[in-house]
Amino acid sequence: MGLTFDVAFAPQLHHPTIPVEVVDWSELMGRMPAHFFPARQRAGFNLLIMCTSGSGTHRVDFVPFEFKSGSMLRIRPGQVQEFEANPDFEAKLIAWPVESDPSDLGGPPWYPGAPALSSWGLDASEMSRVLGWVSELELQQRRYDGSQRHADLIRAILRALLLVLEVELDGSAALPDGLPLAYIRLRQQLEQDVDERPSAAQLASRIGYSRRTLDRACQQVSGQTTKQVIDERIALEVRRHLADTSRSLTQVRVDLGYPDSSNFARFVMRHLGQTPTEFRRQLR
Repeated sequence: MGLTFDVAFAPQLHHPTIPVEVVDWSELMGRMPAHFFPARQRAGFNLLIMCTSGSGTHRVDFVPFEFKSGSMLRIRPGQVQEFEANPDFEAKLIAWPVESDPSDLGGPPWYPGAPALSSWGLDASEMSRVLGWVSELELQQRRYDGSQRHADLIRAILRALLLVLEVELDGSAALPDGLPLAYIRLRQQLEQDVDERPSAAQLASRIGYSRRTLDRACQQVSGQTTKQVIDERIALEVRRHLADTSRSLTQVRVDLGYPDSSNFARFVMRHLGQTPTEFRRQLR
């Protein structure tokens, strides 16, 4: 099944300019065509899923996440997700576009593999509190009049909910003090430039650090060299692109900036342990 890239934020049951949409899982299942769920998707918006009853599995970047009552999962733009076709759970889905994402939360930076939390397991009290914020979002969603003032109110409620998750709930503390700024800057720049497959030297030049400083920072945080950190992130992006079986391997290779098929095949074999064709065959 082909992967749908860059699925846009497009509210379907509410005002088209609403900045945040809340939908019940069962409601989403009922509104989407049957072929929607087996497909791997790469959303161009943020998604927060809160399981309210039952259990099931949702895959993000090829890793399964097990839902049960109180589980929460945050999916960020660019991540690949796979829906379970007939899940045995109910959940609240909160979606918002990149432009509505609060930029001043002050929490730890997120990137693939970051220790910043993307999931929570809430007890009954915490779940009740979070559902209170979700209910307020739903109320304002019903009342939304399209005005800028009302949009700002809805964004403020979302910001408060995210702060509760990131600051107050057990297990969601910020990263330990002392994370090297060079490492943070490297990861941020790498996220911006990953499609270019930048070298360690290129990234060092762009963020104003020496290669030695970056190697030392990467070693301190992850036990890897700068090149290993970059290659690991590029390998994830390669997996995401290969999962889009609606495009040929040649298209994927060119889009990822590999002019030579043998170089592309060697990179995939080295980092994924399979040829591009084998990787796709496994997905099918």
